[in-house]
Amino acid sequence: MVDGRSNSAQMQHSSGDAQIQILGRRFYEIELTQGQASYTQYCAACHGIDGQGQFPEAPLEPDATGRIGAPPHNETGHSWHHSDVLLIRYVTEGGFSDPARFYIMPPFGDILTDEQILLVIAYIKTMWTDEQRASQRQLTEDEQSMFSG
Repeated sequence: MVDGRSNSAQMQHSSGDAQIQILGRRFYEIELTQGQASYTQYCAACHGIDGQGQFPEAPLEPDATGRIGAPPHNETGHSWHHSDVLLIRYVTEGGFSDPARFYIMPPFGDILTDEQILLVIAYIKTMWTDEQRASQRQLTEDEQSMFSG
C-alpha cells in the first residue's frame, strides 16, 4: 500500500493504453506522484483519499440536509464522463450546481497553479479503469474536433 492506495491502483497507469493524458499531453510517474500530493492536500477531505466520494456508502443519495455530497472520482464515479476541458474548468472555477441540492465545490484557480490543476486531474485518472480512460480520452478528442473547426 502506498498512502492508503493499493499498488495495483497505483500501477494502473503503467500499461500502454492506460497512459495518462490530458489534452494530448502525457503524464509520468513523478508528475502523478506530485498530483497525488496535491489531491491529498486539497481534494481528499471531500472526495476521499481513494476517490470514493464524500459519502461512499451512498454517494448519489442526499444526506440529512437534502444535499448530495462530493462525488467519487474513482471508477465508481462519473468524472470520466467529462472532457478534459470541463474537468479543468470544474477545478479552476469550482462547481456550478444547485447549492440547494449539492455541496458546492470551491474554486481552486487562485489556490493551485494551472500545472498543479493538471497534475491533480492526471492523478484522478489513475483511479479509472483502462476502458474509462479510453472513453474519456475519446470524448475529449471529439469535443476538441467539434470546436476546432
